[in-house]
Amino acid sequence: MANRANIYTAVTFVIAVFVYGCSNSPELLTITGEAQGTTYTIKYTGDKVVDEQMVDSVLESMDIEMNSWRTDSRITEINEFKRTDTVFTFYDSSKIWSVLWDLTWEINQDSYGAFDPTVMPLVELWGFGLKNASSVDSAQVDSIIQFIGFRTDLIDLDEVESDTAYVESHIIKGDARSRIDFNAIAQGYTVDMIHDLLAENGIENSMVELGGEVRCQGINASGESWKIAVDKPKPSGHTDREFQAIISVDDASVCTSGNYRKFVEIDGVKRSHSIDPRTGYPVDHSLLSVTIKASNAAIADAYATACMVLGPEEGRFFIEERIENSPQYGIEALFIEAEGDGYDVWVTPGWEREVKLLD
Repeated sequence: MANRANIYTAVTFVIAVFVYGCSNSPELLTITGEAQGTTYTIKYTGDKVVDEQMVDSVLESMDIEMNSWRTDSRITEINEFKRTDTVFTFYDSSKIWSVLWDLTWEINQDSYGAFDPTVMPLVELWGFGLKNASSVDSAQVDSIIQFIGFRTDLIDLDEVESDTAYVESHIIKGDARSRIDFNAIAQGYTVDMIHDLLAENGIENSMVELGGEVRCQGINASGESWKIAVDKPKPSGHTDREFQAIISVDDASVCTSGNYRKFVEIDGVKRSHSIDPRTGYPVDHSLLSVTIKASNAAIADAYATACMVLGPEEGRFFIEERIENSPQYGIEALFIEAEGDGYDVWVTPGWEREVKLLD
């Protein structure tokens, strides 16, 4: 297997998958491994078989396109491309770029800029886990935020066609300093790609989990809905694990994003590791974790990240707006917000039957 360590810098959330079986249950097949700086688990039943090499091929196809830690990846080449007088040209044989670019553009617009792949330079400025927070000043933020924004005047992708046939793709930079990072959606899309691999090979009942991003189809080995557990938010250092909720998942994706494991005090204000691309600063709201249900993992992954930037009030409005305006995605949400010494939990009405909240 190719080395995929460190493709993602986001906090990984472990989601437990419960499978109850009995002596006459169909055999549950499992594939596990490491990818994208985390682990993956695939569980499925049936008489069809998908081996690890097939999964590895899917993982490699994403890695060579989107791993910003690989010197030979496409995204590294694009980020190192500094010219504004010409275009970066490539052939998008995997179609990963066209899919993720279009989805990201849609989510960026819908989230009022909270979801933004050009935030990479700001993340580097503050450092992973805000390790550089004590040395960052407003002048540095002001300098970088000038070229932050998923806007066509800063960076754009154009697909060239001839007689309706795809020819090649162009990346156009309006600012040579513009760089991109699709980590907040690529992991979810990888889950979708593995799900599609299973479906194309005749597997009807499966669960795919990568770094806490999950997509389920059909039923588990005991003939029931897949059960996904959401962690109770606890600060870093707490080794005892507790669950906040158990969710029944039928033919959908569930992804969680959270801020509760890494906090830094800046000028007396507690800030999390999430950077707001609209301001250039870490967020300081009370939202601890967001779990999103959607028809696919790319959407669920990206929406969870957007909500962690937007915060509890803007985040709820965003979700309610998406439920109304984007019904094709089947959006539902679970928000866990700090309240005094405890938590306040909000669940969208359409998800209340499938979510079992625990004490």
